[in-house]
Amino acid sequence: MLQYEDYTVGWICALPVEAEAALYMLDTRHPGVFPFMKGDDNQYIAGEIAGHRVVIACLPKKSVGNVSAATLISQMRQSFPNLKYGLMVGIGAGVPGQNLEPDIRLGDVVVATPLDKSVSPVGVIGYELGAETIEGFIQKDWQAPTDRRLRNALESIARDAQVEGSNDFLHHLDIFSTRNNGQKFRHPGGENDRLYKGDHADNLVPRQSRPSQDPVVHYGLIASGNKLIKNAALRDALRDKYGIICFEMEAAGLMNIMPVAVIRGICDYADSRKNDVWHHYAAATAAAYAKGVLNIIGPEPPPRNG
Repeated sequence: MLQYEDYTVGWICALPVEAEAALYMLDTRHPGVFPFMKGDDNQYIAGEIAGHRVVIACLPKKSVGNVSAATLISQMRQSFPNLKYGLMVGIGAGVPGQNLEPDIRLGDVVVATPLDKSVSPVGVIGYELGAETIEGFIQKDWQAPTDRRLRNALESIARDAQVEGSNDFLHHLDIFSTRNNGQKFRHPGGENDRLYKGDHADNLVPRQSRPSQDPVVHYGLIASGNKLIKNAALRDALRDKYGIICFEMEAAGLMNIMPVAVIRGICDYADSRKNDVWHHYAAATAAAYAKGVLNIIGPEPPPRNG
């Protein structure tokens, strides 16, 4: 029988493909089940990554969104009294920057962090939270910042990448090719990454080929809401208003309950051409980055109750 008090890291996923990618990242999977906990409907998978005792939880199918995520994390916090860190890991929609700055591509990783010009350490914007008034929509969003220890780890990874010219977490992607059924997480090929000007034009946005298929990591604001964005004009309008580089649908429901690190692999461009071709690879790149985060944070022995 597994013990709730032994686990210190919560790894949260919204989709089955994200949870499957997370399982590949476990160094060890702990057999057994957790005892029944009244008021907790979640199913947990337990294991170890870089010495951290980790529990993975995933939303049920057709249950995405901020409210469902808030329910999951609230129940998880109630059951696991010694959780220290949370990771929200999965896929998201990339928001290409004006003049391709930043040049976000499918398979890249986006990590929620504040802009350099931001006055707060918040990296997630709940862009749908606010009030509709006669003057228009007024945003009334307040999101807690990511846990400080996690923020320091993210900044350390970014600095190391600048110095070394590459990211250490990339070798975790090799795990998928060595395991059963892991081939479905392979890179779909650059020919399947096309960015168009708008939703109706067939004009490709010209982009130079990268020297490598390795994903690039982007740090910036992530927009979180209950809408699935498939509209390039709306995407660009929200980008220009808030300075966002990614859309997702769960983080705004988590941050004020347990401030997590939000890590997203880019699977589409939030336009009408959205499809599932990049889902597996994007889930893999996000999971590999999350494992890299845990690798640079030293594990702490959990206190035992009693």
